[in-house]
Amino acid sequence: MLRWVIKNPAVANHKQLNSGDYHIGRSLTKYLKRRGIEVVTDYYPNYNVRRNADVVFVIRGRFPYKTSKKSINIMWNISHPETVKLSEYKRYDIICVASEKYAAILKKKLKKPVFSLLQCTDTEEFYEGNDGLKRDGVIFVGNTRGIKRQCVPWSVELNVPIKVWGNGWEQWIEKKYIIDTYVPNEDLGQLYSKSKVILNDHWEDMKKYGFINNRTFDALACGLPIISDYHPELEKLFPKGILFYNNKEELADCYKRIQNSYSDVKKTITSLTKKVREEFTFEQRVNELLEILKKYKKK
Repeated sequence: MLRWVIKNPAVANHKQLNSGDYHIGRSLTKYLKRRGIEVVTDYYPNYNVRRNADVVFVIRGRFPYKTSKKSINIMWNISHPETVKLSEYKRYDIICVASEKYAAILKKKLKKPVFSLLQCTDTEEFYEGNDGLKRDGVIFVGNTRGIKRQCVPWSVELNVPIKVWGNGWEQWIEKKYIIDTYVPNEDLGQLYSKSKVILNDHWEDMKKYGFINNRTFDALACGLPIISDYHPELEKLFPKGILFYNNKEELADCYKRIQNSYSDVKKTITSLTKKVREEFTFEQRVNELLEILKKYKKK
């Protein structure tokens, strides 16, 4: 039996369940175990514990990991690409990057095998399950991290009755718009299935390097229309269906389309939901990783 150790940057404290990285690791573990693989997870700051393993799989988010030559080391760089230097990539046997654009760049700079492995969703937790009930509400799920994420204040200024879940919003918008500081992950799929549209944005370095956030795939798996900041790689992946904005005026136009042509927007999203469920799932990512590993071992 293969033994994998997952190095997960979700900090091992009372807020761990709030971390998206924690749930990415949880879903990966589930589908790896279904393929008969033993899985152990180390969380930050107990990140650099040495364990006997065939594979050490590092979810590279906020924190680097010190690799060992005793195992096959695989990195999946899902965020914060600006913090990862070429010297860090070179320490790995296999590099997976959640961006087709950046994977192509790294392939030219590294002699190690590099693969694009975009973020994805767990279709057992995110699916359209509102049983035909009418969708309602404009939602945003995300923390400020001390930054004024303009799309939310713009929505308030446009008199959109947006419902916000996340930390730090009191300094940017009135409390009446803030529903809670956190949505438990087990409730997120249900929220997405009953909402009318979700507002989305990306951190600038994610957009610069072509990374697409996992919120996009979770929402689409639930058949939820998305209004997102303009992202060339996202538009390339889904040329039709997602509504894009670059500024407050374009955001207003997106809301008008939702208000005036919702059935048309929702109809287009249905085809994207099918694509996500076929191509962007954790089950598929596990299958891809095992195939990559199989080819690597043959060399």
